[in-house]
Amino acid sequence: MKEKMYKIYYGEGENDYIRRYLKEEDILDGFLNESKAFDIFYDNMIMCNSYVSNNYEQLDYIIDSYDEENDSYVDEYQVFIIDPAYDEDITRMATEKMGNTLYYDYKNELYLTGITDLGTRRSYVRTDLKVIEDKEKY
Repeated sequence: MKEKMYKIYYGEGENDYIRRYLKEEDILDGFLNESKAFDIFYDNMIMCNSYVSNNYEQLDYIIDSYDEENDSYVDEYQVFIIDPAYDEDITRMATEKMGNTLYYDYKNELYLTGITDLGTRRSYVRTDLKVIEDKEKY
C-alpha cells in the first residue's frame, strides 16, 4: 500500500503534532491505531507483567488507570517497560491519548505502560491520536 504524509496530533494544542508517513491500515476512522502508535511513540517495549506488583513502592504514576465515571481502577492486563521515542511531556500526552497508564520507576530509571484492553489485536484498537493528511510541500 502507498504511504502518505500525515500529521499525528498527540496533544491539545494546534502545534502538538508530529509528521509521519502512514499506510491506510494504520488509521481507524481518522485516528491512529494502537499498534502504529506504539511503533511511533515507543522505541522498544518489553513485556513484564509482574513488574508493577513487585516494585510498587518505587513507582510514580504519571497517568493512572482510575476511571472517575465508575469510581474504580481499570484492570491492566499487560505491562511493558518502554523506551520513549520523545521527551516525557510528549510521551505522557501520547500515552494518555492511547488510553493507557504510564509509570516511572525512579529507582531503576524506567518508564512503563499498562495496557487496559485485552484480547484485541493492537491494529484494531483505535487511539485518540487524531490523524490528518499533511498536504504541505517539503
